[in-house]
Amino acid sequence: MSMIAYREAILKIQEAAQKRPLQEERVPLLMGVGRTLTEDLFSSENLPAKDNSAMDGFVVRSEETLTATPEKPCLFPVLGYVAAGDAFVQRDDLEGGVYGIMTGALLPERDFDAVVKVEDVEVFFDGGMSFICVKAPVPKGNNVRPQGSDFLKGARILKRGHSLRHEDVMALASLGYSEVCVFKKLKVGVISTGKEVVPYATAMVTPQQVRNSSAPFLQSYFSSLGCDVDIFEQNEDSPQKFHQKFQELLMNNYDVLLTTGGVSMGNWDYVTDALSELGVRTEFHKVAIRPGKPLLFGVHEETRTAVFGLPGNPVSTAVGASFFVTPYLKTLRGESTQRALNIPCSHAIKKPQGLRCFFKARIECDNGVSRVRILPGQGSYMLHSLLEANCWAVLPEEGDFLEEGATVEVHPWGGRDL
Repeated sequence: MSMIAYREAILKIQEAAQKRPLQEERVPLLMGVGRTLTEDLFSSENLPAKDNSAMDGFVVRSEETLTATPEKPCLFPVLGYVAAGDAFVQRDDLEGGVYGIMTGALLPERDFDAVVKVEDVEVFFDGGMSFICVKAPVPKGNNVRPQGSDFLKGARILKRGHSLRHEDVMALASLGYSEVCVFKKLKVGVISTGKEVVPYATAMVTPQQVRNSSAPFLQSYFSSLGCDVDIFEQNEDSPQKFHQKFQELLMNNYDVLLTTGGVSMGNWDYVTDALSELGVRTEFHKVAIRPGKPLLFGVHEETRTAVFGLPGNPVSTAVGASFFVTPYLKTLRGESTQRALNIPCSHAIKKPQGLRCFFKARIECDNGVSRVRILPGQGSYMLHSLLEANCWAVLPEEGDFLEEGATVEVHPWGGRDL
């Protein structure tokens, strides 16, 4: 199977995801964070429910203040006070008065349409009654939160395919939502291969061994995307044991199965053949990218489980997870893909001709101008540069050199804000 271009690979991944519908479930609102909505959500009421005060002050009829000046202020008796949560009782025995009002309290009816702040009036007492002195016209709607100004009854609040955030919970709670309908959590299984790979908690390793950094990354990364993730480590290069374990996982209703290592061209790279024997139809194997060129994607014929064979080097694993597995998950859940930024490069950079490159990079701002800096240490085994990176710089296939100032496509690293 020949190497394909990145965009062609993504189209194959998305096409496969669109053929596999996801189940949905209704969950309590507080358990919905990070989950993907399966329906549009609408406001069943106006919020605020009625006009209310945005300030502590006095509620007035704006037209009665039109003639107010510092030299000839308007005087109004204070008929009463209303606080947030109070049921308003309006007096009918006195006309032309105002009411003291607290932030959040409902405006009385009968043409009261503006609030003047406490600090903008003079309060005095006469004959056992309080009065306010208004020295300037109070515009209609002044310091008023209009009915429905936050959410209007019938308005769409969130779209299907939206991944629920903490701030969404706040808004939905204010509208009385106690549950949301979301896609069921995706179940992801990971098999790490390689006899040189030992558990990451191993205290002492020999020079020929490496700790498994890919598996904990994949577990934390996909858990943060709302998936249930199981890790299985195979610390010997045994095609038979891999075959047995993978067949077992195929029968356990995983939505996505990932392997790390064993998909290149070495003597011990048996994963590709084993997957084929297990009934996985390979959609592509090898993509014109760096790092991660040997990446494999296929679909198990019987269970429709998506299978990604990720290269073993940790940065290649991260690229595969971010730019191949994540688009599959997002398409499966009807989510929109993350938009890239286009930012000038801070320096000239060489790249291999014909390969799309995913380079560890950092966006930096100098005098209000943002530029992206490609970091040293781009080897697919090198992790130190990830600690400095806050983005991936994605360089196009065309050409072998980018000049300083050339526009570069930039994606956040690990879902982190730039």
